[in-house]
Amino acid sequence: MNGTASIMALSSLLSVLAAQPSQPVRLCAEWEPSFGTLIRWPLGIPSQLVVELAEDDSLYVLVESPSQQSQAEATFLSWGVNLDHCRFITADTYSHWTRDWGPYSMFDGEGVWGIIDPVFEGYPWIPGGPYANYMRSRGYEEDDAVNAVLAGEFQCPLHQFPAYLTGGNFMSDGHGLGYSTLAMLTENEPLWTHAQFLQLSEDWLGLDGYFITVNPEDYGIQHMDCCAKLLDEETILLKQVDTYHPEYQRLETINDQLTTAMNCYGRPYEIVRIYCGPYSGSDVAAYTNSYILNTKVLVPMFGIPSDSSAIQTYQEAMPGYEVIGIPYGAWYYYDALHCRTREIMDSGMLLIWHRRMEDAVPWQDQFPIRAMIRDYSGAGLVPEETRTGWRVGSGAWQYTPLSPIGPDSLEGYIPGQPVGSVIDYFISAADSSGRSETLPRTAPEFFYSFVVTDPAGTSHPNYGHRFAPEVHPNPASGSITVSMFLEEASQVAVMVFDAAGRTVTGTGTIAMDPGQRELPLDLGSLPSGCYLVRIEAGRHSSTRRIVLIR
Repeated sequence: MNGTASIMALSSLLSVLAAQPSQPVRLCAEWEPSFGTLIRWPLGIPSQLVVELAEDDSLYVLVESPSQQSQAEATFLSWGVNLDHCRFITADTYSHWTRDWGPYSMFDGEGVWGIIDPVFEGYPWIPGGPYANYMRSRGYEEDDAVNAVLAGEFQCPLHQFPAYLTGGNFMSDGHGLGYSTLAMLTENEPLWTHAQFLQLSEDWLGLDGYFITVNPEDYGIQHMDCCAKLLDEETILLKQVDTYHPEYQRLETINDQLTTAMNCYGRPYEIVRIYCGPYSGSDVAAYTNSYILNTKVLVPMFGIPSDSSAIQTYQEAMPGYEVIGIPYGAWYYYDALHCRTREIMDSGMLLIWHRRMEDAVPWQDQFPIRAMIRDYSGAGLVPEETRTGWRVGSGAWQYTPLSPIGPDSLEGYIPGQPVGSVIDYFISAADSSGRSETLPRTAPEFFYSFVVTDPAGTSHPNYGHRFAPEVHPNPASGSITVSMFLEEASQVAVMVFDAAGRTVTGTGTIAMDPGQRELPLDLGSLPSGCYLVRIEAGRHSSTRRIVLIR
């Protein structure tokens, strides 16, 4: 882009600033309630995926003409697609990457659902370093215009975000936190400085925090969804490759960076590593390039041995979800299932937020369960259906009501239980529009759990089916002990990071048998301060914050 063109583009972008949505803006997260999925015809996805997308939810199909719609309908009918769930929308398109140029769903300060529409001009070549050789539009102006068509189709506001926000390189947690690789800042350099782009993201997108990682590769698309995925507000799935792979060190750097990140509830993320085996030379499977559609998880399959372990990793990380592998000969390490789909969120969704209880909770006469429940339909909650389900051990579910304590805030109580008890619980709600939701969304098949401990801290019971590591004592003075429950024999490593993210000590890798295990670690001569203790056991990892007092 030459100087004159840059000035003209910037002037044009500034002219739409008046379209900024009313604050506070909330960008939706992929796992929130959605109507369905946006794809484009001609397809870039296999028949099995089309069938799955339309089975229980709406499938929005972009076509350019009546003849294209007829072709799509005939093809879908032959595949057994539920045509009653298909909605065809006429719009010119250039590519099938609806993830990158499709709509960002948001709610403005009045609770009105609308579309954030960033600028899209294709894919610049990003060489993993300083911005260079930016490539102008190559026909993507058709894709860039689709969101305006969708706003008319859905009769919702369109907010034209005056910057690039290529969808495969952005993750939202639904709580005002965003995640991208460095390529996002680099892509915007012809328009905005890094600081200006981050300020726009705060003003327009409601991002209170924007975490930027290094690029995952030396050359290539550099998108976040090719290396990492938020599974919920507190869990990040991160690509893992063999040590000889060219991306290995960059991915480990991203792991170290994410270890220092705090989620919306003020806790470190649980980082789950997913091994991505090679399918062609150094090209590895893009298992993080998956798609969460309500309670389904659709994962690209590559016809290689690591496919089965990838499915298992998802099942363990997202219990109760229907995890479905989708094989296709045209998935690539930089472009797979997530890239070619885009969620259309429920404009009247019933949304439940909850800071889940700590794994171990000291005994008290009752345990408060607090939740934020937003009824975007405006129909009003059904009180008798807005409650906490709980049980002790494998007993029968019991229910206690959730009562309002403030705007969208509710609270209920689980009666106190004996020390050593494992309490399972979930939250459910319904509104008068007919919507009902649970948290976790797969409850009661899956649920949250915590163990009741001695208030004096002397009880360290078996955690049963949960990894749930503990670090004690905390605060510490000279040494710590890491307690954990291993479901299977695992290679365990404990690493300690200082406030700057540097590794200061650790155990090395130790083979440990299944069961309740304890691993001591001498903190040596480390000075007083706050540290992060990272525990890795097989595919599981968790981070705990400790205070060291000398």
